[in-house]
Amino acid sequence: MVVVGTGGAGLCAAIAAADHGARVHLVEKLSEIGGMLHIANGEFSGAGSRRQAAHGIEDSPEKHLAEVRRISHDRVHPELARLSVMAQGETVDWLDDLGFDFHPDCPGLIHGHEVYDVPRTYWGVEHGRSVIKALEPLLIEHIAAGRITLHLETAMTSLLTDDDVVVGVSVEHAGTRVELLGDAVVLATGGYDANLALRNEFLPEHCADVLVGCLDHATGDGLIAARELGADVSADGIFLPVMGMIPDPERPQHAVDYRVAFVEMAPAYRTPHEIWVNREGDRFVAEDTTSPEQRERALIRQPGNLMHVVFDDGVLAAAQVSLIRNPADEWTPERFAEACADSPWITRADTLEELATSLQVPAASLRASVDQYNAVGAGEQPDPFGRTTFPTRLGEGEWYAITTTAASILSRDGLRVDTGLRVLDVAGSPIDGLYAVGEILGNNVFAGDNYVGGMSITPAMTLGRHLGRTLASSLEDQ
Repeated sequence: MVVVGTGGAGLCAAIAAADHGARVHLVEKLSEIGGMLHIANGEFSGAGSRRQAAHGIEDSPEKHLAEVRRISHDRVHPELARLSVMAQGETVDWLDDLGFDFHPDCPGLIHGHEVYDVPRTYWGVEHGRSVIKALEPLLIEHIAAGRITLHLETAMTSLLTDDDVVVGVSVEHAGTRVELLGDAVVLATGGYDANLALRNEFLPEHCADVLVGCLDHATGDGLIAARELGADVSADGIFLPVMGMIPDPERPQHAVDYRVAFVEMAPAYRTPHEIWVNREGDRFVAEDTTSPEQRERALIRQPGNLMHVVFDDGVLAAAQVSLIRNPADEWTPERFAEACADSPWITRADTLEELATSLQVPAASLRASVDQYNAVGAGEQPDPFGRTTFPTRLGEGEWYAITTTAASILSRDGLRVDTGLRVLDVAGSPIDGLYAVGEILGNNVFAGDNYVGGMSITPAMTLGRHLGRTLASSLEDQ
C-alpha cells in the first residue's frame, strides 16, 4: 500500500494498515512528518469518551451528529459525516490510551467556532503538535519492524496506472525519480490553500484577495494528480473566512504565522474595547457578538474582505488581555502596548483624522463610527448592530488600528469519494485502487457551509484509521 501525506489522516491510515498486517510506503514531501498539525490548534471532538464520563458529561454520538447537522445547516455529506462522528469518541479514547497530553481544560467548549451545547472538544498542551507526539512512537515502531517505509523529502509527481487501475505513485527524491507500487494508493495530501491559483478556482470571485493562512506546502498535489486521472472534484462555492489574521508586510496576500500572532476576535476570551470598521470607515457588526459565524459572514460582505480594529490609549490602559495573541499566550498586555509604539502591524496617529488618512478611510465616516459607539455606550441611543458591551469610551490619547483581512486556512472543496473512501470519477464511478482521506476531501463534507468544532482533524484521524484497517483486511483476503 502507498499512503501519500503524513498529516493526521495519512499517519493514522498508515499506522492502522500496518497494525493489521499491511506493508506501507508512506510518502512525505517535507523533511518532517505532521503536515498542517505544526500550525493547527489541533482541536478534536468526540462524544461518549471516557473523559466525558469522568467529568459527568452525558453525551452520545447521536447527539454529536445532531449538533454537527445543526451548526452546518445540514449541508454535510450525510453518510461520511455519520461514519466519522459515530466513531470519534473511540478516537478520543485511543489517543488517551496512547498517552496523549490533553490540556487540563478538556473536554471543553471552544468559542472560536459556533459552540456545541455539550463539552466534547479536546486539545493538547502543544496544540497540533501534541497529535504528532502521540502518533510518532507508533510510526517509529512500525518503521523499525519493516512494516512502514517512510520516504521524507519525497514529492509525488504522478499516479501510476495499469489498465485504468491505480497501482502506485511516481515520486522524486534528491533529483531521482522512483516508482512506488502498492495494491492501493491513499491520497492524504491535505488542502490546496497555499496554491493561490487553485484556491481561487474554488473561492467566490469576490474573495480572491483573502490572505493565505496555511503553511506553504498545502498546494493541492493529490487533488491535481487525481484530477489528471478524471477524478471528480466538488465546487460548492462555499467560503467562510478565518478571522483575525494579520497581513504579513513581507509576503503579499499571506498572513503572519498564526503561531506568532493573530487578533483575538472572540469575546469569551477577551472583552472587546474596540470598534471594527471597513474600508469606508463604517462599523458593520456587533463587535461583542458571541456568534463566530455572524462576524465571519459579515466580514466577507465588506470591500476587500478586510477590517480595521480601532482603539486608543484608554483601551491600552483598561484592557486586561492583549488584543494580539498566539496559541502560546506570549502576548501580555505589556508586550502589546510596546508593539503599539513600533510594530509594522499597527497603525498609530495623534488624532483620529490622522489615523483615517493613514488607513485611507473617509475621516468623516470614521469619526461618525466613533461618535456612534460613544453615544451608545453612554445610553444616548441604541446600537444598530446590537452591541451590548461598552467597557471604555474612545477618545483618550493616541489612536491605533490593526488591519486584519479574511484568510483561508482550510480547503472547503475536494475530491469526491464514496462511503468506502474510493475516489470517484466525473461519471460517479470509483477509480480502482485510488482512495482519499483527510482535508483532500474538502471540509464541506464534515462542516457544511460553516466551521464545526473538531470536524477537521477528527474525521481525518478517525476515517484514516478506518480506511487503513479496511484496506489491510481486504488486501489480506485477496
